[in-house]
Amino acid sequence: MENSEIINGNCWVACFDILGFKKKILGFEKSHGVGKLDRFANVIYKEILDTLRRAKKDFQGTVYTCWASDTFVFYTPEDSCTSFKLISAAAIHFVCRMILHSPTYMHRGALGTGQFYVDKQNNIFLGSALIDSYEYAEKQNWIGFVVTPSAEKKIDDLESMHSIQPHNLLYQYQQYDVPVKKKEQRDEIKYTVEDTERLFAAKIQSYPEIKRFFLPRRKEILQKEWAKKYENTRRFFEQHP
Repeated sequence: MENSEIINGNCWVACFDILGFKKKILGFEKSHGVGKLDRFANVIYKEILDTLRRAKKDFQGTVYTCWASDTFVFYTPEDSCTSFKLISAAAIHFVCRMILHSPTYMHRGALGTGQFYVDKQNNIFLGSALIDSYEYAEKQNWIGFVVTPSAEKKIDDLESMHSIQPHNLLYQYQQYDVPVKKKEQRDEIKYTVEDTERLFAAKIQSYPEIKRFFLPRRKEILQKEWAKKYENTRRFFEQHP
């Protein structure tokens, strides 16, 4: 995609949220003072971007990326079966590479669909596909990657249209009660509760290196606030080895 090209239609969009990123930046600013964020960008941020680029290197011209702060996005120019397969492979590759090569930056992600408008030359990215994937990336209470309900419905429609066996396109995923956090309101008080939602989750545990990373003893390397997310992911691995 050249910078001058425009995307304006229904697309696949995968969005990732990096855990603890805000805390990392604020801590860096406090420790290093004003005018030093270039060091953060050239070392820590570059590490994540390098992982992102390696994850999509085999999909040049078919899967594109953009990012801002702790949000990283893959997207396709349309919403075909082929594009789903490509973005799904690139996104799962990114998940695994981040876990193995950047373990201090755990993440959760979601693959959504809907309308998406891209004007890369002017850095404009907007639409329901981005909202769909972003909201589901944010709500997960674990370290993983899921397909949103909207994307699942689109996949069902594509499989029916092309006479593909149900869920054949989701062979890299397992239907599971994914741990999520829901915002509720009672007596004008807003609060967050833990819940689950039935979604298709990427079977990243099929990679031995990933499974080893989530052994109980590895929890010590994670930040304390990630412990619940880590345990939720490990439980998924144990129930679906």
